[in-house]
Amino acid sequence: MTKKIFPSWIAVDWGTSNLRLWAMDDTANILGSAESPLGMNAIAGDPKLSFEAVLIGLIEDWLGADPAKLPVVICGMAGAKQGWLEAPYCDVPARPSDLAKGAVTPNVSDPRISVFILPGLCQRGDPDVMRGEETQLVGFMAQNPDFSGWVCLPGTHSKWAQVADGVIKAFRTYMSGEVFALLSQQSILRHSVDDAWDDVAFADAVRKASEQPTAFLHSLFTVRAGALVAKGEASVAPGAAVLSGTVIGAEIADVLSRLAPGDDIALIGAGKLASLYQAALAVHNHKATPQDGAAITLAGLSRAYGVVTG
Repeated sequence: MTKKIFPSWIAVDWGTSNLRLWAMDDTANILGSAESPLGMNAIAGDPKLSFEAVLIGLIEDWLGADPAKLPVVICGMAGAKQGWLEAPYCDVPARPSDLAKGAVTPNVSDPRISVFILPGLCQRGDPDVMRGEETQLVGFMAQNPDFSGWVCLPGTHSKWAQVADGVIKAFRTYMSGEVFALLSQQSILRHSVDDAWDDVAFADAVRKASEQPTAFLHSLFTVRAGALVAKGEASVAPGAAVLSGTVIGAEIADVLSRLAPGDDIALIGAGKLASLYQAALAVHNHKATPQDGAAITLAGLSRAYGVVTG
């Protein structure tokens, strides 16, 4: 028989395509977890679904008969315009407490829960937005209160945030993942990109992107041209490694040009993509060990929980 869980609150990371939930106690211990493919897009595209119904379906076993409402703290796309209830962006510079204080509380029909949806971040001078990653930044800052520098969150749209003195000062988004997908799958470069890989070719492309920043568009075409002129000759560098190194290298070169003396670089993520960013940074002699994104998200949600229920 499964042991009944009685959480003090529930943490939720509601993404575009998926969501993850954790049953938490008051000392940030995980009592249980769940996940679902019913992200924002699935719910917004199906009139038979609602955010509250999806949430209750996943946490029903965690809800008891206690008349006190169980707090549910949510980050991510539930707060988007197409989400459960829009949580207006918080402007940078921002402190973690600013984000928690900007949480919105949708009306819910189930009397057993109270819901808090956290806002994203926006930047107006150099227009940019994020929604979800800011909670990871808050979690990172809670674990690294003295950090000063830039935090990298790789993804389809990678985020780099400038953090210092307990404040998220600015951030930049790079469409590197989406550009790689489009070029490798839908452009002429698709004929030269396969599963072959070469670490040296990747590093060379990263280095070249920094040394020749204005040659980005030309460097992209060499992925195709190199394969054509090398026919019958010596082996050519794998297209995937060169393309990936060129795109990620251009992103990192831009960030490195913004580093102030003494700035550190931190990396939040896992898997192959995080490893590629780690390798690309190593080309420039920056050591950045990938940190677990789920754990840092939970740290950020835990910090928000302390504010919204305080």
